[in-house]
Amino acid sequence: MKNLFPILPDTNVDIHTKEWIPKSFDSVLCELEHISSACTLALFRGHRDRKWLLDSTFARSFKTTYFGVPAEQKLPEHVVNSLELHNTLLNLFLLKFGVLGGPTAELEAAAIEHDLDTWFELMKRIQQYPKEDYFHFKGTNFLDWTQSPDVALYFANEDRNGEGAIYICDATATGKSQQVATVLEILDKIRAVRSLEQSLGAPLLFCPPRQIKNPRARNQQAVYFAQMDLRYDLETIWRLREAELSDETILIKLVLPAGSESDTENYLTEKKIVKEFIYPDTPDAVP
Repeated sequence: MKNLFPILPDTNVDIHTKEWIPKSFDSVLCELEHISSACTLALFRGHRDRKWLLDSTFARSFKTTYFGVPAEQKLPEHVVNSLELHNTLLNLFLLKFGVLGGPTAELEAAAIEHDLDTWFELMKRIQQYPKEDYFHFKGTNFLDWTQSPDVALYFANEDRNGEGAIYICDATATGKSQQVATVLEILDKIRAVRSLEQSLGAPLLFCPPRQIKNPRARNQQAVYFAQMDLRYDLETIWRLREAELSDETILIKLVLPAGSESDTENYLTEKKIVKEFIYPDTPDAVP
């Protein structure tokens, strides 16, 4: 999207974080529509805590487990830019996906029969059903995004107590990120990287045309960005990309003000975006 400014005069823009900060929930809806309409292909992600970074679950798990720091805290620059951290992350990720775990024989057979991306289906399953992930370092390098602003609002408001946030990404501005390569081919690319000079590149967008039908992914209108360099959250990478572009914005972060939790829930309930819709295959879900 072209560089954009708030439509409401009382929406504040933080010059340091580039966050848009509306005054009320109604203002959030107004700015959300304004931003969405400016995108060629808008994707959304909701965070119930404004401080959370655009990090994958694996990156967050590594940070909290290995360094004992909150997931929203960035590591010191000299650590992030070190070859040692680079290789540690790569090795742990490849240890989990390829040595300790991988697609089941049943999944491999289904993938062959239906022409599916086996490793994508494994990653998607872990994203949608995180309790099935029994490894010490949790999650994948995928981040769930949605094509629905209402679904993003749900996740931004789920168990929220304070300021939340919605990220709006114009996927067309990220460059040639839509993948035709399989996840296994991407894993092989990661295996070949063993120096800081070998870039893993920008986040990659995965939404294969053939997928195993999943009620959660369907209702959530899910697509997935893969965090290629696990040292840097997606916002950091995309801000660097924006600096290279002329009059172009990839990402806007819209803050949900504290105290708007009830208004958000009432809005979503009226539109039937409730827990039973988001998680339709839970035992207590209503058909």
